[in-house]
Amino acid sequence: MNINLLLFAIFLGLHSFGQTHQLIITEIMADPTPSKGLPEREYLEIYNPSSEAINLKNFKLYYGNFSVSFPDSILKSNAYAIVFRKGYEAEFKNFGSIIPLPNFSLSNEGALLVLQNQAGQDVFHITYSSSWHNLKNKGGISLEMIDTSFPCVKNQNWASSTDAIGGTPGKANSVIIANPDISGPKLLNFNLDINVLTLNFDEDVSIDFIKEKNNFKIKDGLNEVIDLSYEPYQTNKVIIKLKHPVEEGESIELIVDNLEDCSGNISERLLIALANLVPAQLGEILLSEILFNPKTGGEDFVELFNSSDKILNLRGWKFAKLNSKGEISEISEIANYDFLIKPRSYMAISKDKNYLQQNYPKNGHIIEVLKMPSFNNDEGTVIVLDKNDVEFDRFSYSEKMHNQLIVNPEGISLERTNYDLTKKSIWTSAAVDFGFATPGLPNSQGFTENIKNVFYAEPIVFNPYQLSGNPTTFLKYHLNGQGFAAKIDIMDKNGKLVRNLSNNTILGSSGEIEWDGLSNAGELLPVGYYVYRVKLYSPKINQDFLVKCVIGSN
Repeated sequence: MNINLLLFAIFLGLHSFGQTHQLIITEIMADPTPSKGLPEREYLEIYNPSSEAINLKNFKLYYGNFSVSFPDSILKSNAYAIVFRKGYEAEFKNFGSIIPLPNFSLSNEGALLVLQNQAGQDVFHITYSSSWHNLKNKGGISLEMIDTSFPCVKNQNWASSTDAIGGTPGKANSVIIANPDISGPKLLNFNLDINVLTLNFDEDVSIDFIKEKNNFKIKDGLNEVIDLSYEPYQTNKVIIKLKHPVEEGESIELIVDNLEDCSGNISERLLIALANLVPAQLGEILLSEILFNPKTGGEDFVELFNSSDKILNLRGWKFAKLNSKGEISEISEIANYDFLIKPRSYMAISKDKNYLQQNYPKNGHIIEVLKMPSFNNDEGTVIVLDKNDVEFDRFSYSEKMHNQLIVNPEGISLERTNYDLTKKSIWTSAAVDFGFATPGLPNSQGFTENIKNVFYAEPIVFNPYQLSGNPTTFLKYHLNGQGFAAKIDIMDKNGKLVRNLSNNTILGSSGEIEWDGLSNAGELLPVGYYVYRVKLYSPKINQDFLVKCVIGSN
């Protein structure tokens, strides 16, 4: 059942948002269907971590826009109870102590839950999310708290139940383990909007920290902090009001001291550079690389290049695609916070940062987002829009644009080779020796028409018989175009083929290929002279190169 995440405004106005943790929620079954052995009913598990029994009469549970009072019931010290909708007592009674409520419902996707004592004081609150599941969950699996000693920690302290029946109502959780919160909060991002600054942290910070204005100071300037606030039940977000607006082009620095999380951990002093940056001009943010046909289990990525000499803010910028009717569709915001890209630098955006880092060794600045357009695997169009929906760039891609030697383009990106807007942009396959993609780094395929094709060995003399020093050598190259492929063999001094390094390998505009001194049979070759024989070809040229190297000895 889907329920609005917000509570009634009257409730928000009447209560403070501290937590005593006199009573805590330790398990949430929001989506009980299909059952793995438990009742197909939504439930919460509550736990009394205190040393005394609690009379729950007139305690309240707030869920979404609704609330319900607990009946007269006693929860003993260090005891659990199962909370569910009245009428299902027979289904839960064998699992432990039960507390049926006259009305009760949970959202599958997530909701704010608040426990409040008889005095109207919050004792526990949590905004759970289905995204907290670390196991694939199509229903029938609960979320369980990992370490009840740190109840204020949110998603880092919750996991999918590993119990065979999908949950552990009324008893210790299946995932229970020591999971101490020992590190202070970290700043994730921030927004500056005229004179209002919002800081977003990776965890809830202490309310006492937020209330102390002396923890926030403007360095060496006439501006100052005049007000601090936070959104109810979202103390990972601190809202700071400045005395004066930050004018366009102006920069200031904010000092944050005594940054403390809800568990009492304190971080080092923060120094945050803020600027009301000049907006990007057309031609300053360009598409640079796209992976539209990832391997199974992977995700697309789009790379942007800042061609200017200034820092630019991409807050509110979007990606989009063209649908089958040629209409702009699936507009997806990149970030709703200050999202800075440095001058002459690259930034890759994807839904799965870890996948890119693990599968593409040549990677750099990668940002993970929740949503991207669903780019077709064969052909399509990617569009970049600024915060005002002005189109900055578009690229109509096709798998036919890949190098003709590529049989299966899965997992290989297309890279832009030049950023001169007075010339036609050329796109081609990322190079093999760069790992088939370079997310967040300069592309493997660059525009180098003014240089000659060059191959050379470095070091020329190497010794694979020892691990220290130079146990391998590299065939390095610089090429005056894109889309080159090469066949690379190694010959001994008599002209005999001893090692085939590559066949039809797509090269970048520059790069290197390592040789470890082994033959095709995997045996170390004897000391002596060897020659790389390189056959370089493209639709326009066919060229041979010979490069000498030496296997030395101690």
